[in-house]
Amino acid sequence: MSPAFLITLAVSGGWLALACMLPMLRAQQRPRALWALVAIGVPVLGWLTLNWGPVAGVAGFAMGLAALFWPPRRQQSRRRALPPLD
Repeated sequence: MSPAFLITLAVSGGWLALACMLPMLRAQQRPRALWALVAIGVPVLGWLTLNWGPVAGVAGFAMGLAALFWPPRRQQSRRRALPPLD
């Protein structure tokens, strides 16, 4: 495997990690960050398709859409509420 293939996977994975961190931003910053991710993601998707083929490009597109439109949910605390102190 050539280094270009591995670099493409690393950049795509980095983009996906950034997209998963999008919900952690404040509400005022999310639209700007979303458009920045889209602007960066289009060339990354083209590069992924060029190096890995159309199947990987479509899979990357689907993962990117899923990360942007259905962000990961926060884990709910499993602690129970303590009874009030008397």
